[in-house]
Amino acid sequence: MKRVLFWYKWWGTFILHCLFYMVPKILVLRHTEKKYGAEKAEQEAFKTVRKWAERCVKTGKLTFTVTGLEKVPEKGPLLFVSNHESYGDIPVIIHALKDHNVGFILKSTMLGIPFIGDYLKYMHCIPVDQSNMRSAAKSVNLAAEEIQNGRSLVIFPEGKRSFNNFPAEFKNGAFKIAMKTGVTIVPIYLHNVHYSYEGNGCMVTPADVTVNFLDPIETGTLTRADMQQLNEKVYEVISDFAKEFNEKYSAEKIGH
Repeated sequence: MKRVLFWYKWWGTFILHCLFYMVPKILVLRHTEKKYGAEKAEQEAFKTVRKWAERCVKTGKLTFTVTGLEKVPEKGPLLFVSNHESYGDIPVIIHALKDHNVGFILKSTMLGIPFIGDYLKYMHCIPVDQSNMRSAAKSVNLAAEEIQNGRSLVIFPEGKRSFNNFPAEFKNGAFKIAMKTGVTIVPIYLHNVHYSYEGNGCMVTPADVTVNFLDPIETGTLTRADMQQLNEKVYEVISDFAKEFNEKYSAEKIGH
């Protein structure tokens, strides 16, 4: 019963925040864009989204830990490559990155959601239709263009949510982008995000969440022939860290 009440409280707070802050803000952003230009509107959109992410974390009562943020280069653009646990990954990563503005490479259907799609467009998010090879190739090119224009992106190369603390096999989309741009890759390992949402039958529940930023990987000297090797390297970095982290986490839980 306590869990159900928490779920209702979280969703009630979330819906009210969207209706009375996020939705009206779209009109303000459109006015800002018309009067001051797209860049100003984009910056204001990121500020609004960061507040939304912070609210998601706080009302979800997440025990929130970030490690390795100092490893993230101050100058971009960057391509963040992360394991994908649940839809909760997006606000968690936004909140963890603090003042870093990032767009996401995500399902094309999300850009069609009322008002949410508006924010995703201001953030220069890239839609991907995984069922259409030609469309997916176009998305890689669009992502490469955004990076070449100085914008950082986040991609979940598993292509689907894993609902656990271990990454599945990576698809090559992220690494095609790297080959086209020579962008620095920053691996991310997310731990326990699925427990906050989707891992509990879509019930929003408190969780002990950790966002780990790992050592950056340079790709500027690599060629297309190195793409599969890069895929395997990034996967190995994240999966090895996941194994070590989970062993330590389990030992600490048993110790308590």
